[in-house]
Amino acid sequence: MMKVLPFLILCFTTVVFADDFKLASGKEYKNVIVARVEPDGIMLKTKSGISKVYFVELPKDVQERFHYNVAIASAYSAQQAVNQSTVAAGRRGEPITVISHGAQVDINQHLALGSVTVIDFYADWCGPCRQLSPSLEQMARNDPEIALRKVDIVNWKTAVAQQFNIHSIPQVNVYDRSGRLVGTVLGVDFEKVKSYVAQAKSNT
Repeated sequence: MMKVLPFLILCFTTVVFADDFKLASGKEYKNVIVARVEPDGIMLKTKSGISKVYFVELPKDVQERFHYNVAIASAYSAQQAVNQSTVAAGRRGEPITVISHGAQVDINQHLALGSVTVIDFYADWCGPCRQLSPSLEQMARNDPEIALRKVDIVNWKTAVAQQFNIHSIPQVNVYDRSGRLVGTVLGVDFEKVKSYVAQAKSNT
């Protein structure tokens, strides 16, 4: 009986007691409860609701505590992105899709051939990204010829940030109807994005 008791106490603490988490970006979650563990992150129950924090944002000791496995997480993220993409493709009213949360992504699979594709590289902690994002989303919703694909780099060290050599966000890539890259815009320059979109539409 004495051997069983410590185990029960340990289970009890992880499920019920609140915890503190500090992200690599410096953001802190205090007094939160882990609602669910997924292969690529943990769902935290906060006063304002449930937030997902990706393992790539968390310190190594927390990753180890929740048995984070990079390969499994990447496969899971890729599958989630495919699921979202399929859902979005089936609904004409949803031209905006997040195609990666830090994991490597094959952009070619997400280009909306026949339409202009706008790829927005961003992160939740990036102020300029939050400034630009509503304009991009509104443009995509108002124009059926534009598909917006969003890539959450999470932080500078993730696989997707390394894959596309991202050192500055927001970064927006505009592709024409045949999938050719027309131009790249760094920073909050919505007018430049619009001019590349116009150019992409006129490409034959």
